[in-house]
Amino acid sequence: MVLKCEMRKSRLFIILLFALKLYQVQATDWNQYRGPNGSGLAKDCNPPVNISKENLIWKTLLIPGFSSPSLSEKYIFLTGLSEDRLVTIAVNKADGKIIWEKRAPKVEIEKVHNAGHPACSSPLVVHDYVYSYFGSYGLICYKLDGTEVWKEPIPTPKTLYGMSTSPISYGGNIIMVLDNDANLPGSRLSQSKIVAFNKDNGKTVWEIPRPLHRSGWSTPMIWQHNQGTDLVVLGNGRVSGYDMKSGSRKWYVPGFSRETISIPVAQKNTLYVSSSRLGGGADIQPDPQPFWEAVIQFDENADGKIERKEMTDNFTFPIRPELPIGHPGFGIPLPKDKSKRELRLDGMFKGVDQNRDNFWTKEEFIGNMRSGRGKPLLIAIKPGGQGDVSKTHLKWELNRSIPEIPSPLLFEDLIYMVRNGGILTAVEASSGKIIYRERIHAPGHYSASPIGAKGHIYASSNRGVVTILKANRKFKIVDQYDLQSPIHATPSIDKNSLYIRSENALWAFRNQN
Repeated sequence: MVLKCEMRKSRLFIILLFALKLYQVQATDWNQYRGPNGSGLAKDCNPPVNISKENLIWKTLLIPGFSSPSLSEKYIFLTGLSEDRLVTIAVNKADGKIIWEKRAPKVEIEKVHNAGHPACSSPLVVHDYVYSYFGSYGLICYKLDGTEVWKEPIPTPKTLYGMSTSPISYGGNIIMVLDNDANLPGSRLSQSKIVAFNKDNGKTVWEIPRPLHRSGWSTPMIWQHNQGTDLVVLGNGRVSGYDMKSGSRKWYVPGFSRETISIPVAQKNTLYVSSSRLGGGADIQPDPQPFWEAVIQFDENADGKIERKEMTDNFTFPIRPELPIGHPGFGIPLPKDKSKRELRLDGMFKGVDQNRDNFWTKEEFIGNMRSGRGKPLLIAIKPGGQGDVSKTHLKWELNRSIPEIPSPLLFEDLIYMVRNGGILTAVEASSGKIIYRERIHAPGHYSASPIGAKGHIYASSNRGVVTILKANRKFKIVDQYDLQSPIHATPSIDKNSLYIRSENALWAFRNQN
């Protein structure tokens, strides 16, 4: 009897050990946007820490797209746009050859910002299937060999810049956040919501309405903590946690800006969530002088003020003054239609001209700039709260050096953030204390999120410079490599390789050791 009991214990231990091993393998799979649970971290992988032509094993030309590479054991999956058709692409890891390309049904392509792209959402790989989401069409499921399994059209949500949220998986479901600017009460089609689709047939399993939310660009994540499992969604104005069984909202934290983009990360029963001020402001009290210097360039009569008649051509309210006038990211987007544009400019002018003297003065402009944009936030949240937990379950809050687009990278006891200008900030995860804030000598804008593996961080600038740094409390650049091709998508990692999507190609750098 004792022997049988010991044999049962032994079998149980082997089963648990196998399950743990299986979990560990799956936990390092880069099968979705930003890898395991969107963390950006490949703990057990060993990609090269010096990249050059010597360890570039292949480079494959691609159709344009901003989606990040998602990986299966043998293939790399991306999306793109070719001749007004949305396309899913499978690339062989070994040699970079395109295995198959599948076009989505022909549809009207959604309007996107000039700095965006209709193929922004990254594919999701689950076992023997790959799932592609296009804001212009909906979800499509393929087998890894390219055989179409099902497709589910989804009405295109109305957004300011175009859809970019990516699908994730939990249990037998594919989960999508479909927040919508046309969030009309009682309208199922235009309602902001979270939807779970059956991964086998695409049918809706459940929906969670989000009546307080308009468009957002963050991808959801799963937070497993000592009190349960939450679906975490960062949306405009707040981050929320939902019960994975009932679908009901459990908790939320307000205070975020209108435009939220990054994906939250978690570790040791703490959730970390970040978002810049509206327009990309990284600090709670930005220097207003560059904004005024950007707008005063339109002062044609050089009187030190802005008149309504001087708001011509490329005029708009600057939100990223470091960019040149006319750049799509320089200021608030305005309608192309002339009459609508003039109406918007009228409203913009009146909003700043507080004393109604028909001029913008420097004082009026700066006063307007300091209001209404929210504040930059990086917060640490404890589990177990109900309702608004901003007063009860926040461990700390930071309001400096918060990126606009890139997500934070949580690597052991530090949170790394890279923002426009090529500034890397390391924050102590336990306290919110800034350990260092340094320039990485790769200026310009950053859309790709930092990723990490084997004690190193990889940061990619829009200009195409990849910087590799040591992941520790002392700032150290290990290597830099200029692809000389713009990078907008977050790179991906497998056991010994780094995959980088540039503007027109996919690059594979492999550790030969």
